[in-house]
Amino acid sequence: MAILIVVLMVAVAAYTAQKEMIFPEVAALAFGAWVMEVTPWKGAKLNLWLSPTVAALTGLLIVRFFPYSPYLMIAASFVLVALQLSLMRSSVMPSISAAILPIILHCNSWYYPLSVCALTGIIAAGHYWTERFGWRVHSAEPCCEDIMCRVNVSSGFIHWGKLFAVVLVVAAVAVKTNWLFLIAPPLIVAFAELSKPDCSIRKNPVKVFLLLSLAAFSGVFWLYLINHVMLWPIWIPAALSVLSVFLLYHLLNLHFPPAAAIALLPLIIQEKSLWVYPLSVLLGSAVFITISAVWFGKQEIIGVKI
Repeated sequence: MAILIVVLMVAVAAYTAQKEMIFPEVAALAFGAWVMEVTPWKGAKLNLWLSPTVAALTGLLIVRFFPYSPYLMIAASFVLVALQLSLMRSSVMPSISAAILPIILHCNSWYYPLSVCALTGIIAAGHYWTERFGWRVHSAEPCCEDIMCRVNVSSGFIHWGKLFAVVLVVAAVAVKTNWLFLIAPPLIVAFAELSKPDCSIRKNPVKVFLLLSLAAFSGVFWLYLINHVMLWPIWIPAALSVLSVFLLYHLLNLHFPPAAAIALLPLIIQEKSLWVYPLSVLLGSAVFITISAVWFGKQEIIGVKI
């Protein structure tokens, strides 16, 4: 079902010639909400729909009405999404990607937030029903696992401030060198997830690095081979890319939803950037994984640094 919703999204986008309808984080959200036994995003199920939708609308409005440098737009979108997540008591970090994606891709189409709204609504509804019928472990409604709920307010703002500072520095390098995919939106989501105080997979940096790098390469490989060389419909490489990431999850024994979005992003980037993308993700992954281990690795669950 997780692969099917990706296929339907890409097929509709291709049929209508509206690539703005492709939201790569759908693969990550579907995997986390439908496939993983326990979803990584605790709290109200409504947030699976509401947080990405509001964030996508925020990103689009910034592109349309705040047309300054990409650096300023990325900074503004990150701050606004951080505030939204805090106010909604939401831990759905893919919302960050929903806001930054239209900035990176220069998207100003209203189809984008409408697509995000519809797709995340389906995912949220599916998440509810899989728990209702006992197919998955029931997650608690109160957002007691989120960083902003577990720590005091000042610690929460310090945490977000550190994330913001890192994103600003990496974004400055990306914009200056024109290697924008050093800050590919799913990479920023991966960094935010790795920086959570209770992130257990941070203890496996090599596996995380391999997963993200191979996901980026598989997405480019299948798109080029199936769509550019064989001229088959674009939904086929989309399905193969997501399937490849799911197999990597199994082989590495590491379930990390942002990797699925990393694999789908090549579907909507310019062809001239296609083969630069895996290298950008490789370098960006190395930077974000290292910083998350060095700067966030000594935090306890209560938010107090050792």
